[in-house]
Amino acid sequence: MTKKDDKNLEEEQKNIENEFDELNEEIKELEEIEEEAEKDLKAESEEISKLKELLARTQADYQNFKFRSERDRQDMMFFLKNDIFKKILPRVDDLERMIKNTHDNEKSWALYEAIISMEKALKKDLEWLWVKPFISIWEEINPDKHEVMTQIPSEKSWIIVDEFEKWYMLNDRVLRVAKVVVGS
Repeated sequence: MTKKDDKNLEEEQKNIENEFDELNEEIKELEEIEEEAEKDLKAESEEISKLKELLARTQADYQNFKFRSERDRQDMMFFLKNDIFKKILPRVDDLERMIKNTHDNEKSWALYEAIISMEKALKKDLEWLWVKPFISIWEEINPDKHEVMTQIPSEKSWIIVDEFEKWYMLNDRVLRVAKVVVGS
């Protein structure tokens, strides 16, 4: 080999080394870019996870709000109706007492028939509005449905033997408790 060939070979080797160094630098730059991209991707994934969690909480809060609003609306309607019906129910009781205490000779009068007709119509209207009466006689006392007014001697204790007023329900709630007489 000649000196010229050696020089060309050395130059070529230097060129290859330079290209190799440049490739190494490019690889390092690409690795840094890849690390940066991985960090960005991780940050974006965390942000997406946080947003998904926030969305789930917001949806749950909205469902709870809807449920609470509906329950509050139903409660408000119950209490509004409750006030109205509590003013009407004593009139129903009065009509029932009038019918019960009417003498036999007065039962043929037209006024008696009108009172019976009014009582039936009023009860039908209340039933149409989801107000239902319940008779408690011979049941066990239940503090959610009955208020004991007095006691009388009886074979069975804490059994209702008479009632002053019936208990009523509006939908599935007690509208008025019964006023009762129990055996002791």
